[in-house]
Amino acid sequence: MLTIKLRYKSPDKEASELIVHSVIDKSVDINNTSDNFRFASAVAGFAMLLRDSEYKGTDNFKQVLSLATDATGTDAEGYRSEFINLVKKASRHKSDVGIN
Repeated sequence: MLTIKLRYKSPDKEASELIVHSVIDKSVDINNTSDNFRFASAVAGFAMLLRDSEYKGTDNFKQVLSLATDATGTDAEGYRSEFINLVKKASRHKSDVGIN
């Protein structure tokens, strides 16, 4: 997919060093990703729905809510639960005004 090349020099050395890392695109089912990745995806999907982004694809509030709920994981501060409640409220509001 892409190759990242980074060159750096330690202050105590004369020559710089090159790090080359190739990033390979491999499809991974969303259910096989981390809670953090899935939750971040839900947040991004929610933002695209609120803005009615052309990139939202087939996302809808029900999908965002399901993804976020399944990816709550450890939520010590309750931020993820707050987000889920926000999605529910937005979903009800959008339904009330006839927007999916």
